[in-house]
Amino acid sequence: PAARKIPQFAGHVWRLARDPQGCRDVQHAFDAIGDEYIRAALASELRGHIWEAVRCPHANHVVQKAIVSVTPQGAQLVVEEILGDGFPAGGASQAARHRYGCRIVERLIEQIEHCPVKRGHELLKDLVADALALSKHPYGNYVMQHLLEHGPHEHRRRLVRVIERHAKLLGSDAYGRAVVSKAMVHADRADQVALARALLRETGLLGNLARTRHGHVAAKFAVQTLDGADREEARRQLSHDLPLLRASRYGRIVLACLVPQGKGQACCANDAAPSEIVGGA
Repeated sequence: PAARKIPQFAGHVWRLARDPQGCRDVQHAFDAIGDEYIRAALASELRGHIWEAVRCPHANHVVQKAIVSVTPQGAQLVVEEILGDGFPAGGASQAARHRYGCRIVERLIEQIEHCPVKRGHELLKDLVADALALSKHPYGNYVMQHLLEHGPHEHRRRLVRVIERHAKLLGSDAYGRAVVSKAMVHADRADQVALARALLRETGLLGNLARTRHGHVAAKFAVQTLDGADREEARRQLSHDLPLLRASRYGRIVLACLVPQGKGQACCANDAAPSEIVGGA
């Protein structure tokens, strides 16, 4: 059945992509068609329309499907348009800030890590360059979290450095806290320690993070990561906020990490972290 639909899709992909039912039909075709050349031909019909698709509640799903189904051509097409003249200045950041575009950028991040996408790393550099603003954005923060979890190692490390330098600002922001937490969970061990120490340097920040829904993960992992004098300093800082932490659902989770092993309340260092700290894009 899918093969019989291919002729009617040819030349009409963009029109169908903007329709609630049509976008589902096109996505199904990408999944059902085994011939990679036919899939690539369908994806090529999206050329010149990516900026519109970023803002369309239906077409964005078709672009996402093209990225993951036609590799690396799908991702290549989208990256070229985002970085090209047809997009507003700072195309990657603009897309990351959009409620639909952020999903497209997340799919690109996944593909750039595993496929040879020309200019893919240039797109990621642009995102990291705007990381401070994106981390505090209602949709951009999802992209930063996704980069920390799924991006290439070099870009993840650069992003962690930005978070470390701006720990106070991000740790005090409702969306930024989620990015700090994601960094604490997925960074390399050395970067985890450096970020945890950055949190300690900011008076009151660790306790504030510990009491919030999206920040307590960062506080918990910071306590688990630190040792020796750094861990004692974390204990000291949290002890100043003891009544507030005990009264907080999230604060109690962090306090449990300070209970010595064998007391029955120790926090598990391997607690599963949510895929997206703030929810999902």
